[in-house]
Amino acid sequence: MNKNRKKYNIYLGLVFILLFVISGCSSTNTAKESSENKSGTIETKKDQTKQETQPVLPGEIILSTEKGVVGTPVQFTIKGLEPNTDTKLEWKTVEGKYDLKGLYEFTGVSFKDKVVPLTSGKSDGNGQMEGDFSVPSGFGGNHTIYVNQGNKLMTQANIQVNPTFKMSPESGPIGTEITITADGIGYADMERNWQLTYDNKFTGLLTAITTDGKAVAKMRASGGLGKHTLTIWHGYLGMAYINHEQAPTSYLPVPFFTFTVTDEKIDKTQRVEAIPTAADGGVVMPELKNESGVKVTLDKDSGVVGESVKMSASGLPKNQKIDLVFNTMRGSRVSGNGFGEKQLDLFSIQTDDQGSFTKSFPVPDDLGGIPHRIDLKVNGKIYGQTYLSITPSIVKMTQTSGPAGTPVQIEIKGVGWTEYDNTYNITYDNAYVGYVCGFNTAGTVIVNMVASGEPGYHIIDFYPGIYRGKQQKPDIYLAPQLTYGEDHPGSSIPAIRLGFEVTNP
Repeated sequence: MNKNRKKYNIYLGLVFILLFVISGCSSTNTAKESSENKSGTIETKKDQTKQETQPVLPGEIILSTEKGVVGTPVQFTIKGLEPNTDTKLEWKTVEGKYDLKGLYEFTGVSFKDKVVPLTSGKSDGNGQMEGDFSVPSGFGGNHTIYVNQGNKLMTQANIQVNPTFKMSPESGPIGTEITITADGIGYADMERNWQLTYDNKFTGLLTAITTDGKAVAKMRASGGLGKHTLTIWHGYLGMAYINHEQAPTSYLPVPFFTFTVTDEKIDKTQRVEAIPTAADGGVVMPELKNESGVKVTLDKDSGVVGESVKMSASGLPKNQKIDLVFNTMRGSRVSGNGFGEKQLDLFSIQTDDQGSFTKSFPVPDDLGGIPHRIDLKVNGKIYGQTYLSITPSIVKMTQTSGPAGTPVQIEIKGVGWTEYDNTYNITYDNAYVGYVCGFNTAGTVIVNMVASGEPGYHIIDFYPGIYRGKQQKPDIYLAPQLTYGEDHPGSSIPAIRLGFEVTNP
């Protein structure tokens, strides 16, 4: 009985296996049938997937190198051209810009492709051409070289361009301005963020977004007599990436320089630097609206708090009271209460029988950054408008010398309010300490610090920076921007140079 049951179980198992195999074969056949087209031929999976193929170009270009830096000489040989035909080589690069939303929001950075002439010549009777060119100044990274005859692309090739850096001068006393110049900084996310350290202390960022891959960074010498090391790193997340040899961007350089601090007279002048140039000319302000025939002018477009400004206006209603209204902003980004425009009374004045007036007034104690609009009103109606910018100024520094541990208070006016000009980033002896914000306090910033270090002169610098933006990577926020002179978005913000003399206890 048991033997018969065993045989029966074995028989059932074989039946199930046979059914499984048959069904599997049937599924395969069904799949094959379903792939047949109307002509009866069978399409493979590869046939069903439409793959885009690159067109085969008629020419071939051979370069003497596939990588270099700005100025690298490159020899080329091109074959497969139309004989005895004008031929041109073009260089594909980009244009960069900072993106702003409205007047006060920072979005990020963007780039658009640009093709520029590289060199040209004429192919020989065999359809060949030889020549040379130098890697152009500008953005680094991967660049395509196009070879064209007429409107026809004959061939192309690529070159990887890495940046170069220089430092000047190489020596001087404490406070000497040091300039780092660069060419060939890349535009890709992983290639455009650069950080400078001074004696292995993070100092600030180098950018080249709107300056065609070229950077000019400014800082000051600090520390004791002797040699000090400046290193330029690249870091996608805003800080130096130290084991860069193991990074995906290990092909990028990490140059270092040595600056020698000498025993010469130190310039201890506390100052706000000259107003620099904003990237792309700065934010575009709304067009002013004046009634027909009305003209409003100021003898200066900007000034520090309390500085005298002269206004002249004409074409206004005759013998009428003119109310001048100063438009500014109030509020906070972090309190949760928001912010908005606020109107302040500037002054009132009577026009003459020609509808004109001239009056001097002090620059209001208010926010710096982008320009403020001034409205000229008669009985509540706006007849004329003009813009006035408030620039940063040093109000006071309570102590300029004393032993280590001395409390120091610094007061600055004219700090801005937008996402790209409401902060200053402070370094002490080229070490980044932190940032300050001027929005909540109408442009006035009071900094309390404690002097530190060995006896001698110690530099304190305030640098522009970007508070925040929509684009999060690479990280360029809340850090000193050493290239503020030409590549800061939106506003023209100067650096502020201060110092403290640490004395013996």
